[in-house]
Amino acid sequence: MKKITSLSLGFAFLIMAYTGVILYFVPQGKIAYWSDWHLFGLSKTQYGEIHTTSMVTFLFFGILHIYYNWKPIVSYLKDKQKKVSFTKKEFLIAFGLNFLFVFGTLYMTQPFKGFLDLQKSIKDGWTKEYGEPPYGHAEETKLKVFCKKMGINYDEASKILTSKNILFKADESLLVIGQNNNMSPSSVYKLISETASMKKSINTSSSKESTGIPSKLGRKTLQELSNMQKIDLEKALIILKEKGLSDINPESKIKNIADELSIMPIDVYKLLTK
Repeated sequence: MKKITSLSLGFAFLIMAYTGVILYFVPQGKIAYWSDWHLFGLSKTQYGEIHTTSMVTFLFFGILHIYYNWKPIVSYLKDKQKKVSFTKKEFLIAFGLNFLFVFGTLYMTQPFKGFLDLQKSIKDGWTKEYGEPPYGHAEETKLKVFCKKMGINYDEASKILTSKNILFKADESLLVIGQNNNMSPSSVYKLISETASMKKSINTSSSKESTGIPSKLGRKTLQELSNMQKIDLEKALIILKEKGLSDINPESKIKNIADELSIMPIDVYKLLTK
């Protein structure tokens, strides 16, 4: 069992190290999803999941390793009188090194700040290469709904995709369409946005009228907006029910409401604050 423990611990360490390095370089979540980023056939999500489960393996066999090697570990802490001492040079150096990494990261001292700044620079590079999605999880939006939200003429977009031999359905998300045609959601968007007529005023008007709009609006619930004194909850529920949303409640998220109405979260907010 000792041999299995040591070998398993070694393999878990290698997997965690590998996935950790990959996660250092990968695009930010929204960029990775928008570009359907993969490396060696694995997505950012899959690398993250492998890293997490390997951590569990590492933790389990790490505890076993300590158990099987308890006597040698304790001996490292014993002084010349064979008593456990936390002032031994080896213990202080090991503790100091780990404390240095934690302290340096929390207080952003060099070289830790430079290391993290480099990661940010790399991720910003991905953003420039692939571009940002027009809104959170846009790749999961159905094509017809996406066109309506972005002010793109769906009929024109359909003609464009058909002319490029892109297989698609109106109720398929950009992600599914991309995967079925070996392309990214951002590439699908690029195709239809560059040729189809777009109501460009949508984005400009949104930015101009965004003053005072809560951050991460799509994630907010009606109750949270009410608590922030941004909307009248009772009035908002009445308005939304009049729009045909019968299952609406205070815990409904703005993003979900927007999807139901086939509009942007900002438009839902404007509707409720008239």
